[in-house]
Amino acid sequence: MILLNERLKAVAQLVPKNAKVIDVGCDHAYLSIYLKQHHIATKVVASDNKEGPLREAQKNIKREKVDVETLLADGVSKIPDDIDTVVVSGMGGGNIIGMFKYTPEKLQNVKTLVLSPNNDLIRVRKEISKLGFYIEDETLVKYKNIIYVVMKWQRGKRRIRKKECIYGPILAKKKGPLFQEYLSSSIKQKELLLKVLPKKYWLRRIQIQHEIKMLKDILK
Repeated sequence: MILLNERLKAVAQLVPKNAKVIDVGCDHAYLSIYLKQHHIATKVVASDNKEGPLREAQKNIKREKVDVETLLADGVSKIPDDIDTVVVSGMGGGNIIGMFKYTPEKLQNVKTLVLSPNNDLIRVRKEISKLGFYIEDETLVKYKNIIYVVMKWQRGKRRIRKKECIYGPILAKKKGPLFQEYLSSSIKQKELLLKVLPKKYWLRRIQIQHEIKMLKDILK
C-alpha cells in the first residue's frame, strides 16, 4: 500500500467518494495509486507533461497492481470526457490559473477541483471563482515546516468577496489549529516582499499593504 505525505493525504481527503479523477502533474502517481487503493475514486488518470515522471508513475502503478491509467499531456488539454474531478497539487498558482483559464471548454464535464497551489493563492481564489466554481471546503496542512492550503471547488456560482480571496472563506470560518500560524506566516512573507519591492511599483505596494492590514485584522 502507498503511504502519502501529509500534504497529499490532505488532498486525498477532499476528493469526493466515487469520483472519476485526473491527477494533473502526477509525478510518481502516489496520489493516483492511493485513491484507487483506498476505493476513493472509481477511475483515476495519472497525467504529466514529462515522459520521465510518467515512466516512474507507470512503474509504480505496475508494482502496486492497481487500475490507474496514464496520460502524457499538458495540463487538462487531453482530459477524458468522463472525468468529473481534477486534482492539482504542488504546482504554481499561475500555472494552475493558466491551465484552466485558457481552456475552459475542457472543464465542461468537471464538477470538482481539488487544488493545492504552491503560491499565488489570492489570484487562484479570484480567477477560479470566475470559471463557475465556488470553494466548498479548505484545509491547512503542515509539511516540511511549510503550511499549505488545500481547496475543494464545486461547480456552481457563489460570490467570493475580495477579502475572502486573501484569507480563504472557509479557513476563516474553521479557524483550525494552524490558522493563526498560517496568517502570521503570510503577513511576514508580505512584509518581506514590501521591503524589497521598489517604490516605483507603488500600486502593488498599496495592494500588499492592504492585504497585510486585512490579515492583521483577522488575527486580532
